[in-house]
Amino acid sequence: MDILSVLTRGGHWIITKTIKCLKEFTALNYSRPYNVYNEIKQILFLTFFLSIDFLSWYLNNIQQEYYIDEAFHIPQTIQYCAWNFTEWDPKITTLPGLYLITGVIICPLQLFHRISYIRKMHAYGAFLTFYLLFKIIKKNWKSQTDWWNKWSIIGLTYNLILFPPLYFYFFFYYTDVTSVNMVLLMFYLHQCKHTMMTAFAGLLAVLVRQTNIVWLGFFTIEHALDIFDKRINEPSEKLCTSLHFLLIWRQLMSELRKGPLSFVKFVAQICDNLLPYLTVCVMFVAFVIWNGGIVVGDRSAHVATIHVCQIFYFSAFVSLFSWPYVIPHWQTCLRFLRQHWIFASGAIALMAMTICFNTLVHPYILADNRHYSFYVWNRYMGRYAVFKYLLIPIYCASLFAMSRNIAHLRFLTQINYVICVCIVLIPQLLVEPRYFILPYIFYRLNMKRPERWQIICEAFTIIVINFLQFMIFSIKVFYWKDQPYAQRISW
Repeated sequence: MDILSVLTRGGHWIITKTIKCLKEFTALNYSRPYNVYNEIKQILFLTFFLSIDFLSWYLNNIQQEYYIDEAFHIPQTIQYCAWNFTEWDPKITTLPGLYLITGVIICPLQLFHRISYIRKMHAYGAFLTFYLLFKIIKKNWKSQTDWWNKWSIIGLTYNLILFPPLYFYFFFYYTDVTSVNMVLLMFYLHQCKHTMMTAFAGLLAVLVRQTNIVWLGFFTIEHALDIFDKRINEPSEKLCTSLHFLLIWRQLMSELRKGPLSFVKFVAQICDNLLPYLTVCVMFVAFVIWNGGIVVGDRSAHVATIHVCQIFYFSAFVSLFSWPYVIPHWQTCLRFLRQHWIFASGAIALMAMTICFNTLVHPYILADNRHYSFYVWNRYMGRYAVFKYLLIPIYCASLFAMSRNIAHLRFLTQINYVICVCIVLIPQLLVEPRYFILPYIFYRLNMKRPERWQIICEAFTIIVINFLQFMIFSIKVFYWKDQPYAQRISW
């Protein structure tokens, strides 16, 4: 009854506020645009809150037992909340950051005895994600404060918070939500120039998921580039081209020509600025040497490999969710292919060879029918050999559009992002959309300012996919012989 009463009151408030705002719009009362903006912002936020609360209640009712990896994460959290730090499930392959953070929050409240309470931490963690996304986007657009840009910031924030693979895991206890929040916190603190706090957030991010060391490395390089760029007296347009690398090289040579002592002092100054970042990176390297690898626990399912096709899958993933940002570049892509047909032919041939010799399949893809990737592979890519090659045009168009959408960034930042995505994805044998979440969020947060129609189309796409994913999760129920509780399909 509490849930129903909250929904009823919330629905009545939304309808009242919506009617009020529509009246102001239709009356063309532009003397108070910011009042309309604030009213609708409140409506959207309350709608988001109600959707989180309702879906959390609903999904907890239909899936009262552990869902897939929750069978490892939740019992481990309960052990930590009981101050039992010596028990460790060998099936867990990440560091205990998630359980430590959860324990600090829910232990004082004694809320760790029910699955639904532990899941709630991630459901309400969505509001931290929302806050960080809003702050990061607003800071990216700090020089553009007109009325429509305020609407665009709100639209982009909701599009990212409702991003289906991320939005789904707000309702279950996986490492993804806490990992994303720690990395976004690192992003925001980096924007605010809080070096020490950025490094600390990076340490927390690594404790939640080891691969987050890559994103700390990304910000380390960005901070170093900021130091160099302050010394370069060149127009910002030059920094967006390959001249950026040449300018930094000249800066290094200029310092070297001043003499060895001056160069050593220059390097020491840079290292001093980067010391908090470098300290965490050195600690991580020491851990890897001591542990004998990056993975803790059972390593059999997480053996590092070279899987270049992951980049192609990621590009298709980007096209699915952000097609409004890909379509505008199709004509430019075709024109580029015609003008540089020799290069294009070589690139397509190389992609075809990579697909032919480097299409790797993890055993989970073949056996675990609780994931969409199982059906994509077994019904299409694994069944029809030609299907893999028919996706090459999509890969080409998406990779080209992605390169154009971040072309406004300084050149070495673009290279930095590409290298980090490759390091995160290529060693992974398992194709899992969860691995694409952070690379996608970084791409979307660093894109140039979109048009309003793109934001609207993206929002429509995300709402439809979210509706479909929760409908499939709700109605597609099956059972495994070796497990007594219901199985469902997700990312």
